[in-house]
Amino acid sequence: MPALEIQQLSAAQQPLIVRFYRAHNSRNRVRPQAQCWVARRGEIVGGLCLTPVASGHFLTGLLVAPSERNQGIGAQLVECALRDIHQPVWLFCQPRLYGFYARLGFTSATTLPEPLADRLARYQQTKTLIALQRNDWISTMPMPTLTIAIACLFDNARRILIVRKRGSRYFMLPGGKAEAGETPVQTLQRELLEELGLQLEERDLQPLGHYAAPAANEPGHWVEAEVFQGRLTQAVQVQAELEELDWLELPPARTEHLAPLLRERILPVLLEQSGCFAPERR
Repeated sequence: MPALEIQQLSAAQQPLIVRFYRAHNSRNRVRPQAQCWVARRGEIVGGLCLTPVASGHFLTGLLVAPSERNQGIGAQLVECALRDIHQPVWLFCQPRLYGFYARLGFTSATTLPEPLADRLARYQQTKTLIALQRNDWISTMPMPTLTIAIACLFDNARRILIVRKRGSRYFMLPGGKAEAGETPVQTLQRELLEELGLQLEERDLQPLGHYAAPAANEPGHWVEAEVFQGRLTQAVQVQAELEELDWLELPPARTEHLAPLLRERILPVLLEQSGCFAPERR
């Protein structure tokens, strides 16, 4: 097998990546001002585009040929393309791809340049997408990590129970931090009992996935969460450090009151599962 080669195309070579996208039924548009990068094994097997926008770049069109996937080619493409970029880089992706980009130093984009914010709002009318951002100076800084277990608990109306801790302005999913020696399910069962008086068996909880985001109540910290889902068939009331509970409908009327982990990581997955789409941002 020929060795993998990654290179930036000259402007005159850009039709090569256009043909690659067309061959794989990609609708990605290659703009004249874009930097185009490709991975080759003789022929092109992967590509991406970096387009200048505001004070940074917009990454689009990351695509690897199906026969070449699961070999790390996409990650190598991104790293090579961004090696000499010392400005913010933004991208849009499906929620299921968050883990891939997080390993490359991307985090949730809390603000976007106006052209990208407008584009994302249009896309989110028909697609479930999230916005990510990478700053080299941020991505190299280690962040303390909190390990938690939380649950999406649905009532009979398919609303999700959310809670607010005393002294916090954010609503989040019930659950909490792991203690030494606990499994994620044990952590969740203990927290639900302490904070809501709720007793659930392990069979009542199904894994939803592993998600990460900036912590809502601990500035400068990162939170890694094992997330479960289940039916809520018992009455609950706030106790311990909780101050308030509420119910979140899908799709929600607003999201600014939700913790980043729920708003940016988990909610898009739930919307995709339910066939709903996020409300348009204004």
